Amino acid sequence: MIRKSTLLPLALALPVLGLAGSWALSHRQAQQGTDWEVPVAGYDPRDLLRGHYIRFRYEWPGADNNYTDALCLKGKAPTIADAHWLAGAHDSPACAEIVRRNVWADWQNDGIQSGQLYVAQTKARDLEKKLADPKLKAIVTVRIRKDGKVTPLSMRFRPRTNAEIAKDREEREAADAPPPALIISR
Repeated sequence: MIRKSTLLPLALALPVLGLAGSWALSHRQAQQGTDWEVPVAGYDPRDLLRGHYIRFRYEWPGADNNYTDALCLKGKAPTIADAHWLAGAHDSPACAEIVRRNVWADWQNDGIQSGQLYVAQTKARDLEKKLADPKLKAIVTVRIRKDGKVTPLSMRFRPRTNAEIAKDREEREAADAPPPALIISR
């Protein structure tokens, strides 16, 4: 028979052991996966940081805007050669990795179209300046687990190429162009 004096420590230790086990499992899962480098954009320098997080939009190389809930990556980690959206069963032997939408996340951090990266408060101002610099391109290193979950790990910057700068300028000019004239037929 168990004495009452041993039940209290046991009752207090059980939740602590459960919490420790849950943390260990989460930590182990976070360490698994393959690291890839993904260009990012879509930030708004006026509302860039929320707390200590930077929110961004992924620019998967080769992927168009026809979003689905799975993305096929081709290439050899960490370099993505091409990406395309999957439909149907979401399995393809031609994919080096498959990224899946995080259904539990909010729309600003779904892991397939957008994400967020935790940054130290001491680095926030420097990252904000670099993200606003049109001469720099942000690259996020992400870890993609076997279940398709994406975890952003770090952000680095590289100089934009002349072709990227020209393409951005053309897109801005096209967005600023006045709409075509209204045609009225009788």
